[in-house]
Amino acid sequence: MKLTYVLLALSFLLFSCKTPIEPDFSFTPETPRAGQLVTFTNLTETGEYWNWTFGDGGVSTGKNPTYIYRKPGVYDITLRADSNDNYVTTKQITIYDTIPTIYIKPDSVIYYEDVTVSVLAYNPYGYTVTYDWEFSDNAVSESLTDGKSSASTLKVFFNNRDVQETIKLTITIGEKEYKVEKKFTVFNQPSRSLIIAGADGKIYRQRLFNRGLEVVQPTAFTTGSHPFTIQALDNQLYLFNAGSTVSSEASELASKTGDGSIVRYNMSDNTSVELVHNRNTTALNGFFSGYVDAANLYWSDFNRVVYRQPLAAGPVGAFEWKGSTDAQTTLPYYLVKADRLGYYGNGLDHAGMSTGIYSYDFVYFWSKGGTGKGIYRFTAGDILTTNVVEAGTPPATGSILNEFAIRSFSIDHINQKIYFAATAPADKAGFWVANLSGSNPVRIDNAPVDDAARFITGIVVDHVTNKVYWAYRAPAGLDESYYNEHPTHRTGIKMVRLAKNYSVDTAIEYLTTGLAAYGLALDEVKKY
Repeated sequence: MKLTYVLLALSFLLFSCKTPIEPDFSFTPETPRAGQLVTFTNLTETGEYWNWTFGDGGVSTGKNPTYIYRKPGVYDITLRADSNDNYVTTKQITIYDTIPTIYIKPDSVIYYEDVTVSVLAYNPYGYTVTYDWEFSDNAVSESLTDGKSSASTLKVFFNNRDVQETIKLTITIGEKEYKVEKKFTVFNQPSRSLIIAGADGKIYRQRLFNRGLEVVQPTAFTTGSHPFTIQALDNQLYLFNAGSTVSSEASELASKTGDGSIVRYNMSDNTSVELVHNRNTTALNGFFSGYVDAANLYWSDFNRVVYRQPLAAGPVGAFEWKGSTDAQTTLPYYLVKADRLGYYGNGLDHAGMSTGIYSYDFVYFWSKGGTGKGIYRFTAGDILTTNVVEAGTPPATGSILNEFAIRSFSIDHINQKIYFAATAPADKAGFWVANLSGSNPVRIDNAPVDDAARFITGIVVDHVTNKVYWAYRAPAGLDESYYNEHPTHRTGIKMVRLAKNYSVDTAIEYLTTGLAAYGLALDEVKKY
């Protein structure tokens, strides 16, 4: 037994003291051409077994193999010693053609994706080389001027899809001139999209790319009259339609019959389900704002109550108005009303238009316009069971942005910012960003308000493109001279880079111009 232990110990000692293998190799010639024999010299000092891969599917187990590449290109050569993945080295070899060859990396050219374009030119004597590239109008690069470049290597992307492109090159090596070209297809790619609820009753899709813009396209979906809020979640599109009668004044809605609804579209098969409607009650019970998470559907009426329906419970059907806000508290989908929060009498009232409801980090955000300015934050535990008389005690979470009549808002979770549209006071109207605490508000866009009920109802934060998007409708009657002086006051979908810490981008660009819209939604499911 003692002898066995000694042998095991010696074996362990010998194994643990083994010198690591450091694979290395060289090859000749250094600038080989296609069809030419390449000799590989193994420079590894130790090792017994060898596995070579030559980057084009070829392999060898010889110590010093030779190999012939049939096509020009750049290949990765890997040498593995003793079949051990810890003893591996990789080097690149460039195989040239007798005629210069245009080389694109990666091989497949994708719409709005960068590729590197270069030329493999046999020049063993180091002659002076000049380049004269020609690209189509679809090619975009900092190295291109009117489709031409004299650079040796270019980074390019193409802004047209499903087309065949041709790159032409005149290359001079020493005193010899060559004219070569390469043809290829630019392939489409699925991408994330901005969904746009047009004021014309159509739903539009604007695919999002980091490298450029695609023309907005109509979809098969329709919106209803005033889809102030829309949201995409798990390939479902939720449309919160306030109805045909909208106003920022409750008195203009109370006598009107409602025709609003919340509809869920399945974007896979284009089917739809109406989740709730208010055709049996007044326009005050329209769906003026809303939100959906993984478990619940939320919406607010014009000014009084916020509702919540579990998605698992299925459609509500006809919305029920029981005659008073107190009676509404008995509904299974009731969540909260203004006078059952401690903010009531401290800024929050029944008069101000409800303009947004959202839940973040177990805190609800309820925004108000009109006389109930600001965003009121509360938890489930802050919802009272009896009405506040005169004035209550505000919740510890606190309200924010009370100097603004809020029309809509969106939270940037990552950068801890809140973007919002304000309709009043007049000197503060516009599109803003603030810290999530409500501090340090900065105005991004001072474009004028067309109508308090319809002003900037759609805001989307996107961290992939690093942009915030908002839908703006210019007031009627503005002429071209006004737009020449205020070029960012046109109707359309606007965007700026996301605010970071104390840096706020106010250089407004347009995703699309001329399209009047209400709600916006980000569809994370990539589509063609």
